[in-house]
Amino acid sequence: MRGRRRYPSNNRLTAPQRLLVAVAATLAFLAVLVLRANNGLTGWGYLLALGVMLILVPTSRNFSQRVLFSVVGLAGAAPLMWWVTGPLPELNRGSVVLGVAAAALVGSAVRTLLKRQPLRELLPQVQGVDVLPVIAAAASLWVVQGFIAVRSAEQSLLLLTQSWDFAPHFNMYNMIRTHGSVIAVLPAAPDGGPWSAATYPQGFHSLVALLAEVVAGSEAGDVGQELVLFCRLVGVVSILGTLLVVSGLTALPVLRHNFFVSLPLVTIVATAWIIGPGAIPVFGAFPNFGLGVALCVACVAVVQLRRVVSPAIGSAALILALIGVAHGWILLLVLCLPSVLVYAWHLLQHRTQLRKPVLAFQLLLALLGLIALVAAIWQLRSMSAGDVLTTNGGIDRADSGVAILCIIMNAFVALAFYSRRKVGSAETQHGTLTSLHVLATPLFAAVLLLFLAIFQLIQSGLITYYFHKSFLAVEILAIVCTVIGAAELWSPLLIERSGRKTFLAASLLTSLGASQFFGLPFTGLNEQGLKPTAHGAIAVHHQSSLLAGEMPPMIHKMVQVSNIKHDRTYIYVGFNEFFDPLLFGQWSLSLQGRWTNKVEPALQMIRPMYKGPSKVPEAIDDILRSMPDVDVVVDRELVPELRAAFPKYADRIITY
Repeated sequence: MRGRRRYPSNNRLTAPQRLLVAVAATLAFLAVLVLRANNGLTGWGYLLALGVMLILVPTSRNFSQRVLFSVVGLAGAAPLMWWVTGPLPELNRGSVVLGVAAAALVGSAVRTLLKRQPLRELLPQVQGVDVLPVIAAAASLWVVQGFIAVRSAEQSLLLLTQSWDFAPHFNMYNMIRTHGSVIAVLPAAPDGGPWSAATYPQGFHSLVALLAEVVAGSEAGDVGQELVLFCRLVGVVSILGTLLVVSGLTALPVLRHNFFVSLPLVTIVATAWIIGPGAIPVFGAFPNFGLGVALCVACVAVVQLRRVVSPAIGSAALILALIGVAHGWILLLVLCLPSVLVYAWHLLQHRTQLRKPVLAFQLLLALLGLIALVAAIWQLRSMSAGDVLTTNGGIDRADSGVAILCIIMNAFVALAFYSRRKVGSAETQHGTLTSLHVLATPLFAAVLLLFLAIFQLIQSGLITYYFHKSFLAVEILAIVCTVIGAAELWSPLLIERSGRKTFLAASLLTSLGASQFFGLPFTGLNEQGLKPTAHGAIAVHHQSSLLAGEMPPMIHKMVQVSNIKHDRTYIYVGFNEFFDPLLFGQWSLSLQGRWTNKVEPALQMIRPMYKGPSKVPEAIDDILRSMPDVDVVVDRELVPELRAAFPKYADRIITY
């Protein structure tokens, strides 16, 4: 807030006063734990309360920075919290997060009062640009409204089954909810083998499970309740990703000088993220990847803020963002490497200015980051890098021409920075070069992409899944880095002209044009022939149509299969029009929480079902003969015939 009265702040607290702050914070933490242990402070409203408390904690000066650091803190801390189990049942992760937020806020309030300052000093400074993350979050809410509006297990499955990978993602989330830790540290499954997805990074799923504990408590509900909770929280985390990306921009000093100068620049990034290529991950069933890309953007923002935030806050944010990336989609760490090197060099240059406690904190953070990285690598230890990089998979692709254009524009901005490397004072020149190294990250990544494409062509003759996924990340990062670079280069010139009457109109028109760059987002005239073309808008219309239409019988069948009370592991084998039989098999394992590596071969034995409903006997024959620990679920009308055909296995042929 401009014009805020400043109060003396050099009166350092005495030892008794610091003790009082610590006692107040501890009491707040314990009060939250007690209330949560007695089924209090639970519900969707407390998720919003958590956000408000985090923003009120004075981690930095302005609203956008606080949003940035709050989301990074949640996303980075969540993976660590599920690698260990709490010593007390009531010490669940949701209680810890709420308690820490309450303790930090109460401690900050007591400290402010002891320094004889008004409590309004806790409020962040707000400027015009700080409304942009809120507007972007509202737009993101519109895009993911389908996920958030579901009210039943059937509606959740209807949306989640539109994309393949939501079956394993729900399985990972549900395993964390049910067993209380990431799959990697769980003991062996009841069948003696490892659980499925034990080698898959689960940072995103940890965050969703953490938010689920805030909303619904630590005890997992039935599978229908968890489906609804998961579906809604996928939408919530998508909104958090939007807040992370847009607040990362509006937190930068260069974009806080003039609202109408910044508006078109922020609009192009928000559009790219909400309805452009950034919408592909959440609707394509790899929201963990989307969160990882958002955290890569956060790394760039934190490094660009290195001169305006305290070293403790900056280092903590960077380390937590890196942890979130490593435990979300570890290959994205490559995009963070330039930011890490620049920030480390910055700390090294200013090491003599760091007090011993701050220096010790930096070393502790580095150790924490190293431990988290080792854990992420250990989780992947049984995977072959070559096999992973040549894996086939389906992914909606962004427009390659637009992606290449974004990378070329990034090269143009990098060239402009390079041309200014000797302009200004020595400090200015140094800042120009360090910004160049960070903002040229997409060019560095594009070179690695070229090598990845060559490797894939040599190994399999095709450019495959991981190239296209990485290409998507590089495109999004190129847009962000190009906008930041353009702001640093040319916003001072634009600010000089911002007083002209035509400037407001030019800013608004440019912003409107930027909102159309990745396709038409408007869905209101779809039935009249004007169809949306942006990825996010197409997905919104598709989900709205699904939820408004009649529920497919297959979805009711899937819910019935999930409700089977059976002591042994089972897998559904059947043929349903317009639905992949292998995907139905995956969901039958995911929903019962018994998906293990030993059961995995049964999924491949379902493949005969692609040839039609007459292949049910062939498919179940392979499973019944070769997998004695797995039963099969078939449609009701087939049970008598199949039990007669396989009398030896009649008791292993069940139905819903």
